Amino acid sequence: MATHVISRRIQYIIQYIYDTHFPSKNNMIEILRNNDFLISPRTFDRDLERIRADFGLVILYDKQKDGYYIHKDKSVKVASFFKFLEIVTVADIFSASLKDSSKILEYVSFDDSKSFKGVHNLKSILIAISLNQQIRFVHENYANKTLKDYIISPLLLKEYENRWYVIGIPDETNEIRTFGLDRITNIILGETTSIRKTDYKQQLAIFNSIIGLDYENSKPIEIRLRVNELHINYMRSLPIHHSQVIHDSKNENGQHFVDFFLVPNYEFKSQVLKMGVEAVIVSPETLKVEIKGMLKAALKQYS
Repeated sequence: MATHVISRRIQYIIQYIYDTHFPSKNNMIEILRNNDFLISPRTFDRDLERIRADFGLVILYDKQKDGYYIHKDKSVKVASFFKFLEIVTVADIFSASLKDSSKILEYVSFDDSKSFKGVHNLKSILIAISLNQQIRFVHENYANKTLKDYIISPLLLKEYENRWYVIGIPDETNEIRTFGLDRITNIILGETTSIRKTDYKQQLAIFNSIIGLDYENSKPIEIRLRVNELHINYMRSLPIHHSQVIHDSKNENGQHFVDFFLVPNYEFKSQVLKMGVEAVIVSPETLKVEIKGMLKAALKQYS
């Protein structure tokens, strides 16, 4: 139980510093106490050190502004941290609840999909990445229904739409490849690899410029959408991409402009199509024409 309380407090500290313009220590402690986190200034300092050591978030104090801020260039992605902490927190809550009542699952509804298939392999892959070890496994190709043995140097674990993927370099190749954990079996830790994540920094950076895992040999471009007022709050609460910028000003029809800087891959186009009449591509014109073509092709299926 104590671990859950500490996690919630640390999450609150990071969130407040991220959302507030240089909050002071006294302000932070007062806010924490008002939210039932009774801590001393010394405990607050220890929390900042733990945040740096355990989560890679560097929180610094600005003397001129008498407040704290997250040094983004020296820190891991804040959004990734919250996603990670959300998973841990939910697991702690359910674990504690199951101890209190075996009927807890009667009060919770999960998606019926098999999106959690393969998550038992997360630990082995994380160990391999941290120790610079290769992994051996059998991969199932859903398209041609074949099985193939692989040896890869894993570089990164990626989550997308509740599914997990390992990104790595297959043996005797020099290009990154993505493998869904739901298609992997018989994982075995292999030999130490000389391949390092820093060696493929440029290739891995592709994933910062796309939605999902479908990367193309294209550079990110500026994209503008026009979005209806009713849908804009959904985009605020659940951004499509980290580059998303919502303009507060509205046009004469009460619509907002939303800008992106990314590679318009299949997943992005799917997100636009899912919004239906709530959003329209404004620019670039080539993407607008492509989306119109996809809509016409879909409409033709119903004729």
